[in-house]
Amino acid sequence: MYKYCKQSVNVVFLNSNDLNYIHMIVHSNNNVKIEYDSAKKRLTQTWIGFIQSKDFRIAIDATVEFAEKNLVQTIVSDTLLQGVVKPEDTGYANSVMPKLIGRGLKAMAFVIPENIFTQLSLKKFADNEKSDKVQYFKSTKEANAWLDKV
Repeated sequence: MYKYCKQSVNVVFLNSNDLNYIHMIVHSNNNVKIEYDSAKKRLTQTWIGFIQSKDFRIAIDATVEFAEKNLVQTIVSDTLLQGVVKPEDTGYANSVMPKLIGRGLKAMAFVIPENIFTQLSLKKFADNEKSDKVQYFKSTKEANAWLDKV
């Protein structure tokens, strides 16, 4: 059973004959949706527009809390349409990477944003998280293809 307590979780069985594959929405608001694919053990964060610091950190915490209670091997962070992230929030996101890796995270893929200022925010994350476990892509298709091989 998947565990996550702070928020209700929407679970969708895509094939009623196969209860081993579950797609669930772990966290959602106007600026981010975090989904879990049980077959791939993958969280996907889809960011849209500018997100307030408080909401950004709640989403990061939701990711960590879910990973602490469930097997998450890979994460896609789709920042294609994300607004600028404050440096202190980028630092906060960096600070949780050791926890995620300690809980079994094998790799994380970022989809590079269109907005040049958001690209700079992401570059700050990249500068702090120099690892072959983190890669950057121009599309979710490319990001997922890489993670499928990890």
